[in-house]
Amino acid sequence: MSQAPYSIQPTVKQLLASDALAEAQVLFGDQLLNAPVSQVISTVGPGPRPGSLVVTRNDSLSAPEVTALSQLSALVLVKGTPDFVQSNVSAAAAGAAGLTASGAEVEAARLASLNDAGVKRLIKRCSEAKVPLILVPSYGDPAQVIEDVRFVFLRELKLSAARLSSIMLSIVLEEGLDGLIETVSAWLNRPLVVENADFKVLASRNMGVTPANQQKHLTDEGVTSLRAYKKSMGQLSPGISPLSEVNLDVHMSPIKLGRRLVFPVPLSEVIVGYVSVMIRPQDDLAALSEYMHPLALACKVDFSHRLKDSPSFSVTQKTLLKDLLSGRPLSAADQERLDRHFGFDLCDGFFVFAVDATYPDEPPSANAVAGAVIPPLVTYPDEGFISCEAEGMRAFVVPYNAKTTAPWGELAQAVVDKIKELNPGVNVRLGSARLIDTALDLPDAYGEARQALVIGSMIHEGGDFQLGYQELGVKRLLYLIIDHPEVDRFLLENLSPLESYDEEWESELVDSLRVYLQHGANLNSAARGLFIHRHTLRYRLEQIADILKVDIDSQEVLLNLQVTFLIRDMKTGLKKR
Repeated sequence: MSQAPYSIQPTVKQLLASDALAEAQVLFGDQLLNAPVSQVISTVGPGPRPGSLVVTRNDSLSAPEVTALSQLSALVLVKGTPDFVQSNVSAAAAGAAGLTASGAEVEAARLASLNDAGVKRLIKRCSEAKVPLILVPSYGDPAQVIEDVRFVFLRELKLSAARLSSIMLSIVLEEGLDGLIETVSAWLNRPLVVENADFKVLASRNMGVTPANQQKHLTDEGVTSLRAYKKSMGQLSPGISPLSEVNLDVHMSPIKLGRRLVFPVPLSEVIVGYVSVMIRPQDDLAALSEYMHPLALACKVDFSHRLKDSPSFSVTQKTLLKDLLSGRPLSAADQERLDRHFGFDLCDGFFVFAVDATYPDEPPSANAVAGAVIPPLVTYPDEGFISCEAEGMRAFVVPYNAKTTAPWGELAQAVVDKIKELNPGVNVRLGSARLIDTALDLPDAYGEARQALVIGSMIHEGGDFQLGYQELGVKRLLYLIIDHPEVDRFLLENLSPLESYDEEWESELVDSLRVYLQHGANLNSAARGLFIHRHTLRYRLEQIADILKVDIDSQEVLLNLQVTFLIRDMKTGLKKR
């Protein structure tokens, strides 16, 4: 990472200036004391975190520890004061050196340690690894010295983090999210992106929106992380005011998605957005998080301002609506807040639409990130509509009034027209649920709307459509068993012989049969639709009956063939999805 205005991690020199290390002596590495300290530990170990400061009483190192020594910011050796110090250093010698009595003891300890075989070995090892070696005399319990150094480190780390948070807050208030993300991206030399809870990009630097196939996983992980965050908040200070939570050392856990490290942004007990940074395999994620947590806090302030300034940016209510549609239980207070905000308690019922919109055959945007390309984003209407992101699609809830509300088709067309107005050239696919009576039925209604959207996408092959759940008929049942092996056998038995015959003799039996069934098995009507004579069609039907070994005039046979074509269309659409 490139250097920020200052390192959030305190340096070895800063720690040496503290009371805990006031009597420390640098045995080696006076010129190496500006190294940042990432953590304070008591043993080197085989693989310490880069930048670790080791405070130990042990003056011997194992072979793996010697190998790992170069990863340290410094090695601090705690040695008990020898009993012979006063006898080895006379008062005259102390006065000649300009030392106080206490200073004389420290100097004597240093001189005595320099003659110690173990210390000599450590000096050699540290000089080879270019790591400072610091001696701290202990007049009491050496373990207390270790704890004192750790306390000083944590205090300095908190002060640095507070200064960094202050800088980021100033930037976001003066320059907005764009200025903040540009600045921090330059500090870290990493791509960054800020998205709201609906995965709309609010600010980015060389990084695009969370991929659609990862959005549901991120949403679920964010909810889990939020629960842990709330639990930690409650344990730290039960009943704490939400306004004071910024002063606490409790952060939401980041979520790793491939090469993204994502930091959820909580506000009013919901996730209102995400801050993502691109990571590399060799990254120290803990060190990176020390910058990202203040960044997420600064973004939280911006989200709060957006919520106050824009009625349409009702993040809390949209998140509650998403939870309700997905079947997550809501508390009585949240349900009341949702009803009051959207006016659900004033309706006679609801329609739920599941909508998917994409650009047909449009080249992706030139905004490339790490070799990837980003498709154009679709903007969904907020004003005048109740909607939220759900499972990679958009869910619309339309209140129904028995006296004034139009049929569902007209309501659906109004939604589609607005989306097309905001996104010229976009294809819009819409599935509608049946009318429901209460908000408690919204999860089931969303399931119906989603099923209508999926089945419609299978049989309409990506084009525009508006399909109601009540119109699906037998397709609802076929959808439930579409992947069953028996369905493939049914399709093979009823249609494959005709397809093989058409391929061999270049005939049109399959298309003729389809049109015949679409016209309700009416010979004259189907012949006109095929632009052939009725006798020609009759001859083809006799061929079909002979090839399939069926009675083409049987109602049961005609039903089987209709179902066969439905299965064929659904499977074809499924392959193209």
